[in-house]
Amino acid sequence: MTLPEGLDSTRNLAEVQARIAALLEGERKADHSETAVLRLDPLLIAQAEAGQAVLTARLRAQFGEEAHFAVAAADSSMFVMAARAGRPNEVAAVLQRRLAELPARLSGTRPGILAVFVEDTDATEWRTLRERLEIEGATRNFLTAPEAKPVIAVTCASRFELLCQPEPVSARGGELRYRNPAHPFAKDAALAPAVLSQV
Repeated sequence: MTLPEGLDSTRNLAEVQARIAALLEGERKADHSETAVLRLDPLLIAQAEAGQAVLTARLRAQFGEEAHFAVAAADSSMFVMAARAGRPNEVAAVLQRRLAELPARLSGTRPGILAVFVEDTDATEWRTLRERLEIEGATRNFLTAPEAKPVIAVTCASRFELLCQPEPVSARGGELRYRNPAHPFAKDAALAPAVLSQV
């Protein structure tokens, strides 16, 4: 279900519900208009009867970690509605913008390490940002910018690392660390333990 204008209980909720009902009653697979795109897909769920945990894992594998589900079951039939936010996650973009502001605080006389605390993320979102390399991508893009010249490394952590949560909830080593290979001291052996990138 794609709703370009969003879902508003005072505006179009009843219309969307009616269109979903008509789609199910007519046993059609799709319904398209300017205000909504509705599509029915068969779920390939094996061993759904094994329990809610197995069902949830299968749904997450098909629809992604960020999806929200509504499940209704009767006899041997099952109806699952999966919804995702229409806007992309902006944490990585905000991180890159914030990193660009920080080097102005550095003197430039010594190699600078920027430490960033990413707050207000839940465990699933934080893990997804790491697994999709969005944090790494934003950081490495920043490190190619002229303002990153005095920065030798960037580290990122969330509350999960600060609370010493186990992997995969938290990042391995207690932080994400990325070295700036263009910095003159990037290969300095004395600085290596603090600046070497984590893979």
